[in-house]
Amino acid sequence: MQERSGRTRRRLLAAAAEVIDKFGYAEATMSDISRYAQVTKGALYFHFASKDELAMQVQQRSRELLTETLNELHGVNGSPLQTLIDLTHALARWLSDEPAVRASLRIGQERSGQEEHVIDYHVTCVTAAWSLLRQARAERCLNESVTQEAAETLVAAVVAGTEAMAWRGTPAIEVADRTAAMWHLVLAVLATEEARAGLRTVPPAAWYAAEVAEAAEGVPAHGAPRDEA
Repeated sequence: MQERSGRTRRRLLAAAAEVIDKFGYAEATMSDISRYAQVTKGALYFHFASKDELAMQVQQRSRELLTETLNELHGVNGSPLQTLIDLTHALARWLSDEPAVRASLRIGQERSGQEEHVIDYHVTCVTAAWSLLRQARAERCLNESVTQEAAETLVAAVVAGTEAMAWRGTPAIEVADRTAAMWHLVLAVLATEEARAGLRTVPPAAWYAAEVAEAAEGVPAHGAPRDEA
């Protein structure tokens, strides 16, 4: 019984992410969410008292994904700058195929500043990037001539640029290549020559191979604008 209840709850959260991503928070309804999840409205209200509660859980899932990914990347890379680069590539992937992240961004855009519990996911990602930047400076990977404010501005621009390309449905392989190109330019200013020598600006091999395969097969970007009819 508990296992079935857990499956229903996960279906409802997945449906909420899909509906909010498609229509936005304001236009999403509990009826839409129950229909997408293929459960009764009674079952929906048994698990979640309101759309606001559902939105909070969707945003919580997107924040957990960010934390899990950062921990995984840091464990593999051991370098804050490489983790920072890979974080931007991860964000691009999420915006192509992770409805919870796309929905979380929409919720933040529509409701940020209205209530304390609403997460501005863009700001959350930029804040995580700045934290990695501070670690890189502590490890003397950054050029001393570059101020912290200038470094943060450059990194925020890369995050925003990657996010914008992926959000509007640019093919994944193009986003990966353009993000890599941005990092190539930024690192030339930001990082010491020694630090740059060991860095990879393209996504991790497994991610990049998947994007190349998608491009070869002509698979459209998952993040392409959606039909709201």
